[in-house]
Amino acid sequence: RGVNFRIEPGQAVGVIGPSGSGKSTLARAITSVWLPAAGQIRLDGATLDQYEPDALGRVIGYLPQSVTLFDGTIAQNIARLTPEPDTEKVVAAARAAAAHDMILDLPDGYETRVSGLGARLSGGQIQRIGLARALYDNPVLLVLDEPNSALDNDGSVALNAAVQAAKADGRAVLIMAHRPAAIRQCDKLVVLNGGVQTMFGPTREVLEKVLANAGDITRGGDGAGGMT
Repeated sequence: RGVNFRIEPGQAVGVIGPSGSGKSTLARAITSVWLPAAGQIRLDGATLDQYEPDALGRVIGYLPQSVTLFDGTIAQNIARLTPEPDTEKVVAAARAAAAHDMILDLPDGYETRVSGLGARLSGGQIQRIGLARALYDNPVLLVLDEPNSALDNDGSVALNAAVQAAKADGRAVLIMAHRPAAIRQCDKLVVLNGGVQTMFGPTREVLEKVLANAGDITRGGDGAGGMT
């Protein structure tokens, strides 16, 4: 409720707040997974319901908090189940997510089928494939929900590099975050508490206000407390 902010091309905006504050709900609304009960979410001036679902899927890259891999090859998963994935785009996305070498180590590389393979992939490996899927074909908007929750140091470095590259390319990034490492590239922050937007502004200014308020909004989570 009361959420009102704008992301410009080339900007990264972080959304912070304790567990249950509405970060994932906002991510689902902005990706049109859930429709808002009131108000409007616009992309390039048009409301999301004015876009065909397939068209919207091509311009928004989404990394959910819990990544699901579908029955198919690794390449098809990265290419969002495109029957004949563009190899160059798949590899470029995997490299940007620091997943390329890991994928080459799988039994059949990019042609390795995911079905029945889940037990042999770590949470970090699955999240890197999910990040590559979000980055596939250079979407104009990236929505990343707790993107580094299962990433190791190399994965976190790749994530920050991917966000930086997206900004430099004039794309917009929205990051739902508990951990400070996820907001390093953020120009502005949105603070949610109890489903309500309580702050929005330049990252440094918002963090200073958070500290001045004794970190009330960041209580309750192992990563959230780190924001103070």
